Amino acid sequence: MKPIRHLLWDFDGTLYDSYPNVTRAFLRTLDELGCSGLVTPHEALSLLKVSVFSAAQHCAGMAGLDVARVMEVFAHYHAQESGFAPYTGLGDCLRALQAAGVRHYLYTHRDRRAIEQLEQDGLWSLFSDGVTSEDGFPHKPAPDALRCLLAWNAIDPAEAAMVGDRDIDIEAGHNAGMRGVLFDPDGFYPNLQADLRATSMAELTDRKSVV
Repeated sequence: MKPIRHLLWDFDGTLYDSYPNVTRAFLRTLDELGCSGLVTPHEALSLLKVSVFSAAQHCAGMAGLDVARVMEVFAHYHAQESGFAPYTGLGDCLRALQAAGVRHYLYTHRDRRAIEQLEQDGLWSLFSDGVTSEDGFPHKPAPDALRCLLAWNAIDPAEAAMVGDRDIDIEAGHNAGMRGVLFDPDGFYPNLQADLRATSMAELTDRKSVV
């Protein structure tokens, strides 16, 4: 098996710990709509890891709410949330792996503000390329965006891995012919079939099998 020389990173829940903000906004949404206690914070996080819209659909179905209204209220509360931070040790991890010969790429369903956040934190210069929602690719686990990143950068899939915190990240990587690295600091996917696992940036940096 060839060593991994290219890491294609998810953004939310992988590079940045954005879920606390999203979860707070979603729980405030349910409170606003008279559904306080409909789901626990842990259940909300599990639903939100699929997508905000999926969580809204699920809770709207449980409570007889209009999905569009749930999304509207969520957008209001989410806009009130302050910025979020990269996971502890992210910069050191990216730099250490880059020094070992690994190149980094971004693949996120978030819009270009993900790149702007990386630029603001002095991290975007560590990435060679990236795809955001504005590029118009089908969402994960479809492999289209990953295949284009591979083609654009002349990457051998056997030397690449998708790094993400959800099952769809790993599936997308496998569907594109590459390996999947599960970043799972909260232990949400104990049974997911990933090629590598890490619960912290320090652990990922120490994974000698990555390089």
